[in-house]
Amino acid sequence: MKNPLSLILIMGMLMFALHTKAHRYHFGLTEISLNERAQTLEISHRFFVADIEKALSLSASKTLKDAQKQMEGYVNARFQVSDGNGDVLHPQWVGMEADVHDIWIYQEVPLAGVRPGKFELRQSMLMEIEQDQINTINVNYNGKMQSYTLKPGSSWVEITL
Repeated sequence: MKNPLSLILIMGMLMFALHTKAHRYHFGLTEISLNERAQTLEISHRFFVADIEKALSLSASKTLKDAQKQMEGYVNARFQVSDGNGDVLHPQWVGMEADVHDIWIYQEVPLAGVRPGKFELRQSMLMEIEQDQINTINVNYNGKMQSYTLKPGSSWVEITL
């Protein structure tokens, strides 16, 4: 080697270029649990903060006056529960919390609106911005877990309890 500094510089640039080209996965998790005492379906969604920020920045007006209302509108437009007869149920907003990496969103649906043993979900959050978005739904019922994987183009699932 004629100039070790040049080699180090080239290696550093190559590593930086590879890092910026690295594929980042796009994943969301929705967990649904039956709370028999409260007679509700408890719903929690977990996403990466950066992905949610990107989606909200594309869908929001330029003035962010109420971030929670904006988030609630985004979630309600892309996560829907149907009673199995085609009637859309509207999950009640419980709240949200975030840390540096993740955001958790909490909702619930009264069981009175769910047809016994069957309902449908649409979970298309972040699919409008990421073609490789994968949203996993885990349903916990009577000690059993059912898992569903949703991708762009297939964001509906029928769930039988």
